Amino acid sequence: MMEYDEYVRNRYEGCEEQPEPDMSFLETWEGIIDYANEAGAETALNELVCPKHPVSFDHPEKVKIEIYDSFAGKLPVIYVPDAPDFEQLVTNVAHKGVRPDNLSETGATFLAGKTTRFMILSSKPYSNVPAAELGVGEDDWQERSLLLRRGHECTHYFTKQRYGIAENLLHDELMADFIGIYEAFGYYRAEYFLRFMGIIKGSGNRMVYYTGDLQDDMKSRLSELLKKAAAQLEAWSEEEPFRLLAKEDMIRIMCRAGLVGISEGRLGGNQGR
Repeated sequence: MMEYDEYVRNRYEGCEEQPEPDMSFLETWEGIIDYANEAGAETALNELVCPKHPVSFDHPEKVKIEIYDSFAGKLPVIYVPDAPDFEQLVTNVAHKGVRPDNLSETGATFLAGKTTRFMILSSKPYSNVPAAELGVGEDDWQERSLLLRRGHECTHYFTKQRYGIAENLLHDELMADFIGIYEAFGYYRAEYFLRFMGIIKGSGNRMVYYTGDLQDDMKSRLSELLKKAAAQLEAWSEEEPFRLLAKEDMIRIMCRAGLVGISEGRLGGNQGR
């Protein structure tokens, strides 16, 4: 079983950034989008993306495909706001028509292979936290949930492409949610992250996915570490120099700091607040 010091070890320490990857796969997606503009997204997806397992969308008019020019680079994104439509598309594209377990709890899927990379996003409540728990409107939360997922997944994509790392560990999730929350709201609140993880009790419970097989005392220590780290990130995000940073530079700083470093405020100008 993983020990505490090993779990919080900064896996980005000493990593050098890799050159930007080959993006020639985007040409295929440009063709898909052109066809979607002519025939509709449902037809384009069924004929060009999942022809062996076509999807009968309940709300095809809501499906949208774009090449999103993100801080991590250009990336094809399929927006499927309706939950059943999203789940069926993910089942057919990523799992060859066999519905995976716990898909109802999933709101985003990132697919990467040798010849393509793209993400599928829904507007399900992020981390299964309802709008009321955050004090926002239902429609507003649906839109922000989609934007939050996009920023979250793009952060994982950035660390994978630049450092070769994208792990299901709390350091990575803290960074990805930080960028996602900031993109969705225009500011960062530690409370939101702690609710998503289930550290503030409510509907969120993502912490279990990253600590499920750890001992209880270690889970408790990690929860306290995350509370400190989230508070430091909120303080950092309110500093004037932070507002001048590009998203990719925010990620680089958080990668260099590591989870423990973030909890101690080693984030540029914010030293141990």
